[in-house]
Amino acid sequence: MNPTPTPPSLHRLPASVRLRPDVALYATGDGHVLLAGDVHHHVRLDDADLQALLDALLLGDEPRPPQARAALASLVDAGLADPAPVRVDVAGDGVLATALRAALLRMGAGIEAGGTPVAALDDDRPLARLPATTAACWASGHRVVLSPPAVPAAQVAARHRAATVHRDADRRVVPAPGARGVRSAVSALTGAGLELAAVQVAAELLRAERPAHEAVVVDLVALTISRHPVLPVPAAPR
Repeated sequence: MNPTPTPPSLHRLPASVRLRPDVALYATGDGHVLLAGDVHHHVRLDDADLQALLDALLLGDEPRPPQARAALASLVDAGLADPAPVRVDVAGDGVLATALRAALLRMGAGIEAGGTPVAALDDDRPLARLPATTAACWASGHRVVLSPPAVPAAQVAARHRAATVHRDADRRVVPAPGARGVRSAVSALTGAGLELAAVQVAAELLRAERPAHEAVVVDLVALTISRHPVLPVPAAPR
């Protein structure tokens, strides 16, 4: 079935970034009408609230007046308008932060100061300086780790290091002094692995409810995703 064509007169209206396809809100000679497909709904709002609603639909933000805010919430609940975009403030200047910003933008999030803070780091050394409540993702070897909401990122990184440090100290695999050899010149934080990590972390940050104690780990080489329960370190007894 072909969609109902939009009346030519409505093409002159400004385009909303939040209204769904085939939805329009406009003034008539007898008030205001919400057009959803081929169904017309009369809108009962005073002029000030209606203008606040129109401004919010145009700009993508939330209206201040309670009646206009409630009207927009009703449109979202009815599937006629999109929720306000999530706003994220990504801290970091490495390749992971750059890739994460791009992934969030593709998913419709806003990247701006004042949004939900998240640190994206190419290594875990700066984590100790982060506030305990700041979400973070970081590269650790050939993996990218995303801390869960209820556990400080520094604690997650310390657990991750503790789980792998014994392998680095095993005398059977530690390079001998002056040993000859060769290593890869290519960072694991590139190509398909970097793209997978950025997309996965962005999707997790945009989830309505992220598990409070679940760390997400992306293997940059195997291109796999795993989830691991992590509990916060209890406070020292007094």
